[in-house]
Amino acid sequence: MKRLNLSRHGRKKYTGLLVLLAAFFIHAGLAMGQNETQNSDRQWVRDIRQNIEQHSPADSPQSDQLMANLDRCLNQGMNSEQVQTMFSAGDFDNPDQVRDMLAHQDRILVVGEAGLPMEPMMEKFREGHMKHARAEMMDRVLAQTDHNIRVSDRVVRETVAGGVHPSGHPGEINSAIVDVSRCLWDGLHEEDLEHIGQNARMQSRNGGCGLGEFVAANQAATRFTQSGMQRHQAVVMASEALHNGYSAQEMHTMGDMMMTGTHWDGDHQEMMDNMGDWIHQGMSMDEMTEHMMDGGWMGPADMMGPGGSHPMNDMGWGGAGHHGGMGDDGMGGGMGDDGMGGGDDHH
Repeated sequence: MKRLNLSRHGRKKYTGLLVLLAAFFIHAGLAMGQNETQNSDRQWVRDIRQNIEQHSPADSPQSDQLMANLDRCLNQGMNSEQVQTMFSAGDFDNPDQVRDMLAHQDRILVVGEAGLPMEPMMEKFREGHMKHARAEMMDRVLAQTDHNIRVSDRVVRETVAGGVHPSGHPGEINSAIVDVSRCLWDGLHEEDLEHIGQNARMQSRNGGCGLGEFVAANQAATRFTQSGMQRHQAVVMASEALHNGYSAQEMHTMGDMMMTGTHWDGDHQEMMDNMGDWIHQGMSMDEMTEHMMDGGWMGPADMMGPGGSHPMNDMGWGGAGHHGGMGDDGMGGGMGDDGMGGGDDHH
C-alpha cells in the first residue's frame, strides 16, 4: 500500500476530517438508539389509543375526551406508569365508569396545567385505584388534595418571598410544596403553615433559616401531633425549634424521637412536656437523647440497629404507611370521620 505523504497543514486537515467523521457516526448511533428507545416507550401510547378506539364508540364525546386527556397527560410529561394508571381506573365499556375516570383525570391535569406539582394527586389516585375506592370517595379525596396543594403553594411561595431562601437545588420549591401539602393531609391546618412560615421569615433575618428548615418544622409539627400532642402545642414547639436555630435534620430527629417514645411505657405526656422544655432551652440532640433514655422513652436499640441504621429514622418521615394511607373502606387512613382530613378537623 502506498503511504500518504502529507504536509503539516495537510495532516491537520486530514486529522480534522477524521474527527468530524467520528463525531458524525457517534451522533448517528446515539440518535438511532434514542429513536429506538422513544419508539419502544411510545408503544404504550399506541396501546392506550387503540384501547380507547376499540371500546369507546367512534366520535363519541367520551372517546374524544379520553383522547384529549391522553394528549394532556403527554404534554405534562407523564411517564408510562402514570398515564397507564390514569387510563386503567375504569372499564371503557361502562359509560358511568368512563365519566368518573374523565372527571378524575381532569381534576389531576388541571393541577399540573396550573404549574403545580401533581405527585400528591397521583399518589391518592393510584392508592384509590388499587383499593377500588368508590367514585364519590375519590372525588372528595382528590378535591381535598387539590386544595392542600394550592394552600401549600401559596404559603411556600409567600415564605420564600419573605426571605426564606431555597438552597438552589433544582425542583426544591416544588418538593417543598409537595411535602408541606402532605402535612396538611396529615392534620395540620392552613393557619399552622402560616404561623410556622411567619417564624421562619423572622429567623431568616438572622441568617438561620432556609426553605429546608421551614419544611422540616412543618413535618416535625405533624410528627408531634401524630405522637398524641395537641396540634396548637405541636405548632408552637416546632416554631420554637426554628427560632432556636435547629437544623432541618435535627427537627426530623425530634419528630422521630417523639414517635419512638410513644412505643414505650413511660409517661407520654411528661415526655411531650419535657421535649418542649428541651427545645425552649436549646438543648443539643445528644442531651435530648440521654434524657429520653433516662426517662424510659428510648432504649439502646432505638439508637443504632443492624448495619448502622437508625430505627428512629426507619419509622420516621416517609416511612411505610405514612401520609394518611387509605383504609379498608377505600380511603380512610389519614382521613377523619368526614372522609376528608387528617387527625383534626380539616379546613
